[in-house]
Amino acid sequence: MTARTLPFDAATEGLLKGRLEALGLELCHVDWLQGRGRATLTLFIDRPGGVTLDDCETASREASAILDPLEESLPAYVLEVSSPGLDRPLWTLADCARWKGSRVTMRLERKLEGTAKLKGILEDVREDSLTVLDEDRKRRYTVRFGDVRRARLVPEL
Repeated sequence: MTARTLPFDAATEGLLKGRLEALGLELCHVDWLQGRGRATLTLFIDRPGGVTLDDCETASREASAILDPLEESLPAYVLEVSSPGLDRPLWTLADCARWKGSRVTMRLERKLEGTAKLKGILEDVREDSLTVLDEDRKRRYTVRFGDVRRARLVPEL
């Protein structure tokens, strides 16, 4: 997975995470997308049982209280707060470990044995590797987490 560059330091991200955890919310991921005029700062939050609109509004207020004092040092941006959704991205190895046993789709940086797309059960997570039982090819693939371009849960409805 590719590294991300945020307009603030790890201490500020930690402060955001701590404030949201105190409210029973998990800060899953922070995304910064630099646009032509304004950038977009998206906070992905979660909680057991799912995220409500009220949760997003609360998280937005709390984040603004932390980020507004930094306004002069940050580029112009729009703050968005969102749930990771049913097809939740797996951003970290810890995410993968948490969702071990779930159906996933993966897009790899380069082909592995003729394919760059995997879909199946995330069977194992070890150190820096993932094992997926691919449902189309009926075989196991072990990939380095660093070779994963994108990984998402497959919604089970």
